[in-house]
Amino acid sequence: MLNNHNNKRSKFLHSQLPLIAIVVVAVCVYLAQEFQSSPLNANRIVNGIGNSCNFVNEACEFLIDDKLAIATFSTMPEPEESVTLKIIVPEDQEIESAWIEGVNMYMGKVPVLLENDGKGAWSGWFMLGACSEPVMKWQLRLNIKDKESPNYLYFVTQY
Repeated sequence: MLNNHNNKRSKFLHSQLPLIAIVVVAVCVYLAQEFQSSPLNANRIVNGIGNSCNFVNEACEFLIDDKLAIATFSTMPEPEESVTLKIIVPEDQEIESAWIEGVNMYMGKVPVLLENDGKGAWSGWFMLGACSEPVMKWQLRLNIKDKESPNYLYFVTQY
């Protein structure tokens, strides 16, 4: 009698196992996507060097003093092409300097020439040098006035 009851329960669990697995995978995928797209994700410390953000579809959201800041490219950067960068920071913040450095290969410091419109919007341009790497990782370093650590915004170029 007891074995018959255990067999029925076992058969029921085996028949429902694919459905349970699908639900678990779907929940995991949803949570991973929410975590990656969260603007709070930009406030994490990366290698102990301050706030960071990865550009997605030419845009990047990050936090400065728990206030949202946004950086956008006019087009995805390509070597030897002029790219316009727009950055919106909280009005009480000032960008002191900005430059781009290679992450996986030393490429020197590429200056980003930014101008302020006086209302927290900065715009300027830069041009990346050609590289022998087929996929190049870059970091845009933003130095904000009166902040100890810079903000790092990461992007990738590929041939």
